[in-house]
Amino acid sequence: MCRGRSSCSELSANTDLWDKQCPLPPLSWFAVELDLFQVAMSHFIVGNKDACINSLSEVRSEEMQDWFIEHGQMSGRFRNLGLGVPEPAPLDESLRDPLRAPKRYEQAVFKRDGFRCRYCGIKMVSNIVLNTFIKALNSPLFHKGARNLDTHGIIHIFNPVADHVIPWNLGGRTSPDNLVTSCGACNYGKDRYTIEQIGIENPFDRPPIIDGWDGLTSMLQGIKEAEV
Repeated sequence: MCRGRSSCSELSANTDLWDKQCPLPPLSWFAVELDLFQVAMSHFIVGNKDACINSLSEVRSEEMQDWFIEHGQMSGRFRNLGLGVPEPAPLDESLRDPLRAPKRYEQAVFKRDGFRCRYCGIKMVSNIVLNTFIKALNSPLFHKGARNLDTHGIIHIFNPVADHVIPWNLGGRTSPDNLVTSCGACNYGKDRYTIEQIGIENPFDRPPIIDGWDGLTSMLQGIKEAEV
């Protein structure tokens, strides 16, 4: 348990060993759980809901959930504490971009970035696909709740958000040239800090990973048809 502590057990005490691209790298076995989730959706699409449920029950949801809550979303705070960089005062709201929510740009940003987190590089699943599958499956086994503990681990790890590289409260614009695809852990891990304050590089300084991954959008129509 790292909450309430001054350091995170997932971060080295030597700040020189910290990752330079993301607040905290995801665990390697997350990719296996994503494959299993994709298998579950494939079963659902062909009408085999029982096999879908069985595959979902094998996903290490609670372990992913625990990592996200205890480490992923807290990593920026611990990095800032370790580096001891003072926080800048937020800009007066009258000086901030009137548009805060990036929703109007997020789908274009996700496609531009190949549905991968621009910080840690992990594959993302389209939020449209996830929300459609939640509704179509209609099962308490795969749910997005109001609390972290009520949300499936796959959603915590693989649901993308459009992240302000320069925080909105520090004057960052809500536009594609300041937004990148981010996993939940990197987004929450960055918190209100600048990339300099937590010691990571600007993701725009390296190209996105474009390798044919589509965020499982190719399965969207199948999910809709299976629901009907």
